[in-house]
Amino acid sequence: MAQELDYNAAQLQIERELDRLQLSELPLFKVEKGETCFSFRPAGLPASMLMESLQIIKNHIEHVRIHTFENGYLVFQGHAGNLFDPASLAAGTKFKFSSLGGYRIDVIRRGNFHQEDLQAALQLFALFSGGAGRQSPLDQLRAMGVQVFLPEESSRFTFEQLAGYRSIQEEVEESIILPFRHADHFAAVARLTRGPEHTNLPRAILLEGPPGVGKTSLARIIAGQTALPLVHVPVENIVSKYYGESAQNMARIFDLAGQLDQVLLFLDEIDSLTGSRDDGIVEASRRVLSVLLRKIDGLDIRKGTLTIGATNRKQDLDRALMSRFDQTITIPLPDSSQRADIYGLYAPQLSLLERQGLAELSEGLAGRNIKDICEFTERRWARLLLEQKSPPSVPPARIYGEITKAKKMLA
Repeated sequence: MAQELDYNAAQLQIERELDRLQLSELPLFKVEKGETCFSFRPAGLPASMLMESLQIIKNHIEHVRIHTFENGYLVFQGHAGNLFDPASLAAGTKFKFSSLGGYRIDVIRRGNFHQEDLQAALQLFALFSGGAGRQSPLDQLRAMGVQVFLPEESSRFTFEQLAGYRSIQEEVEESIILPFRHADHFAAVARLTRGPEHTNLPRAILLEGPPGVGKTSLARIIAGQTALPLVHVPVENIVSKYYGESAQNMARIFDLAGQLDQVLLFLDEIDSLTGSRDDGIVEASRRVLSVLLRKIDGLDIRKGTLTIGATNRKQDLDRALMSRFDQTITIPLPDSSQRADIYGLYAPQLSLLERQGLAELSEGLAGRNIKDICEFTERRWARLLLEQKSPPSVPPARIYGEITKAKKMLA
């Protein structure tokens, strides 16, 4: 069920949002004759902003229809019930845009606002008051608690950080990096093959594999190699932190990302939506999943946005969500040779024979485990040197082996 807000809770949320947007002007918010009303007077109602308003409303309310379309008076109506039930239609939220006797926007609902009504009203107010335009899309994303990495911040991430996965590197280069680096060349092949309106730029890629194999690192590498901003969205945090408004926030993240010419939208822990809708997932997750299905489908998102999902439970993902990804790139646990390469990355002072010996000891461990082992070994060795009053030196293979065996016992 949609989350209903009492007057005081809605008023507090309005004040927090306006403070975040640094807006001193206040909308009129009142409850009168059993109706909740959010009203304000914009400077104008240009057609372009009316279309943007409709998109905002659609982002927050699943079903929207035109209630009234007259000269100077336009009303959209949202509803979440039966599309063919007159009572359901009458109970829906109305979004009124009037230029009769001065410009005015009213958001009205019988009874209390639901969370999605308030979110839509606040974004409309920010749009027409200029609040949304004061911050860049990236700044607005950061204000939502989403991590944003600019290209210069990701440039230091290269495939050297993904030691041992040569086949993965080749797959990523062919599927993602080269199409974005040489977009005109790839587009020319698509035009010659299927016609001028077609493109072969990837729309959505899924990275899957056990925890610790480097899915997040690979997203940073892709950002560094394509010189694109990376928007990192931990889906689990969005659902838990913004319960009741999580779907609206996810839609807003996609819309803000879509305002950029090109961007990588990284949806980490996408399996936190708890899988198939057949299993009766909670309402907040269901709504976020509905947004993802619509947005990743490409109908609401600009072609410069590449969505990268990451999961360690591919088998649990909703079938419809899986179908939205153009390609799945599987990153398995490293084999013996790859583990030796990873030890070489974090302990380059070791000989090849020593690294191979450690690789045999660490069967079943992921790259992140090996990184943790190497860092812990450095700390252990530094402590031993302090106790012996010896000068700094690199740890010997013996200490790496002891820590690796201990880690295996705890795994």
